[in-house]
Order: sequence, then structure tokens, then C-alpha cells
Amino acid sequence: MVHYEVDYAITHALAYTDGVLLPDATIVVEQGVVRYVGKLEQDMVQHLKQYDAKGSLVGPGLVDMHIHGCGGFDSTRSNIQENLEGMALFLAGKGITSFQLAVVMDLDLLDQIKKAMDRSAFLSSHLLGVYVEGPFIAPEKKGGIPSSGIRTFDRGYLEKILSIKCGKKPLVTSMTIAPELQGSEELSSMLEQNNIVVAYGHSDCPLDALHPRDKNHLTHLFNAMSGIDHKHPGLAAMPFVRNFSHATYELVCDEVHVHPSVIDLTINSLGTERLCLISDAMSLAGMGAGEGLYLGKQIYSNGKACYYRDSDILIGSAMLISDSAKNLFHKNLLDKQSFFQVASENPLRVLSQTDRGCIKPGYKADLVMLSSDMEIQEVFKVV
Repeated sequence: MVHYEVDYAITHALAYTDGVLLPDATIVVEQGVVRYVGKLEQDMVQHLKQYDAKGSLVGPGLVDMHIHGCGGFDSTRSNIQENLEGMALFLAGKGITSFQLAVVMDLDLLDQIKKAMDRSAFLSSHLLGVYVEGPFIAPEKKGGIPSSGIRTFDRGYLEKILSIKCGKKPLVTSMTIAPELQGSEELSSMLEQNNIVVAYGHSDCPLDALHPRDKNHLTHLFNAMSGIDHKHPGLAAMPFVRNFSHATYELVCDEVHVHPSVIDLTINSLGTERLCLISDAMSLAGMGAGEGLYLGKQIYSNGKACYYRDSDILIGSAMLISDSAKNLFHKNLLDKQSFFQVASENPLRVLSQTDRGCIKPGYKADLVMLSSDMEIQEVFKVV
């Protein structure tokens, strides 16, 4: 159940705060902001509606920084505002209280999303920005991206993208680029100057051609990029080498995009400090097996991943991060602390979002309550 309340208290919680688990904790929320976390003090909660967690784990709301759609909703349909609000509502019910919408490059679409956010405070409270996959990517690594969404670097075109703003900031908050393409250095600098995450991906770049930047991030590690070859390492090797020990990376853990053994290898090798769990989910996600449309083409889901019907090309996941994180927990690849680290804290850090993602005084009270099996029980969302 999703609670859209601004004044309440959660008592007897196993609270995840500042990287530790605090047993029998009370969380006080006033005006949608966490005011207190600690031992129960009756005078602080007696005037508030109270929720007894009965020892359940309470942590920050989950964050999917790379999702195209879910619950039958996405950005390719006619009523953008209605679809994105439906998507936000569906995700909140799964414990995912914030998300970054992934799209294929389309200036008109970006303008429609901007207008939808301007009109809807509800949508703006959930949607952190837009993640554009392309258009400056390698055609040979396009994956499910149509050729119409790919082009060579064009400064004027990038300036058009940057001119679409919510308030004073560009609507686009992350962009996937192929670092081997001509103009990528200028492109990266322009994005960084506008506080947009530069994400390497959809690329055939060899590792030897890469140079460390202050921040390096990878779009869905292993997918649609040059791989790890012992003689000719590609982009996928980047987070494993010392020169890029600061690099953050996304990982789709539906066990289709990346083999379970490689998920195990990656987490056991790299830990969880730089891992951002993503879904890369499509509109059919969270709905079991079924069929639908994406960019005018027939797609189908087997309940775990989505494919183009005519070619069987993998285009996205059908599993949300609340489920993939739970599965990683049951495989002992995550514990309760790292569960929130990879599914909330790390994505928000990459996106430089500092108003949520922690149960500490002053932070937005987007919270989730989970069972001992890491099933979402209750969700508290500030609008």
C-alpha cells in the first residue's frame, strides 16, 4: 500500500540509516521531511498518526535510474502526462519512489515530457529527469535502438537538447554516448558543464582508447558494448581496472541481460559501492508474459525480458528492481544494507540528488517497509 501522507511516525522499525541498521527505531516525519530517527520518545509522536513496523526493515524508497516503462505505461504513447503519471503510480506500488525515464532521442518527445512535468507536481515528485540513450552512439552496438535515433555528433543538435529545461536545468539528466566517436570529448565536456551524467554505452570502444575523467559511468554494463577479451579488452572491462576504480556502472539483474554467473562474478569482484541496479524495463514489465508495442513495433515479454516480435532482439527487461534486488538478496549477493546501497543510494549519488535516499533529519521521507523476505509491505511517498 502507498501512503501519501506528510505527518506521521513509524515505530518499532529496523531502520536503515547512515549505512547501519538501527533496531527498534522510531522515524518521525513532519511536512514530508524526516525530523527524527532514534529511540521512541512519546512526546514526539503522540500527536501523529503512527504505523507500527513490528520489527520490519524500513529504508529509503528505491530508485530506478534507467527504466523505459512498466505496468502498461511508457513514453511512446499519445497522452504523455497520463502515461508517465500511471507509470509513477505503478512503480510507487512496487516500492520504487523515484525514477529516471529512459528514452530514445526525440526532440518533440522531450518537449512533451517537459510540459507534462510543468503541469504535474505528482509526476515531478517521482520523475528525476530523462536518460537519453543516444543519439551519439555506435550503430553497430545499437541493440534495440532504431537507426532513426542515432546520428553523428552535432553541437547544434546537442544545444537544442540542452535548451529543453525544467526550471533552470536541462530536462535531460543522463546521456549514453559512444566515447570512440568523433567529437566525444567536446560532447562530454558540454554535458558535464550542464551537470548531465555522461554514460558510456552502445559502444564498440576498446579499453585502450579510454581516458579517466573525474566521473565515469557505464550504461547497462556488458550489454550493447565491447566485451572483456583477454587480448583485446573492451568497454565492459572499464570498472575492473585500477585506472577506472572510481567508475560507477549499471547492471540489469533479470538473469537474461547478464548471465547469473557473470552477475555473481561482477558483484564478488567489485563489491557494491559503485553498482547501480537498474531494470531497463519496458511497458510490459511487472505484468507477466504478454505482448505490446514499442516505437510502433510488436514486442513480447516472457515475464523476465522483452523482445521485438519479428527479430527476437532483446530490447529491455520485464523485471523491476524491487524483484531483482530481492533475488540478489536471496542469493546472498546483497545483504540488507547493500540492498539499499545499490537500489537507492548509489543511483542518487550518480545523479547528484541530495534531497532523498537516506533516513536522516532533513531528507525527503520517501520510505519503504519490507518483510524479512525483502518483499515490499508499505510505501510512504511525498508528493
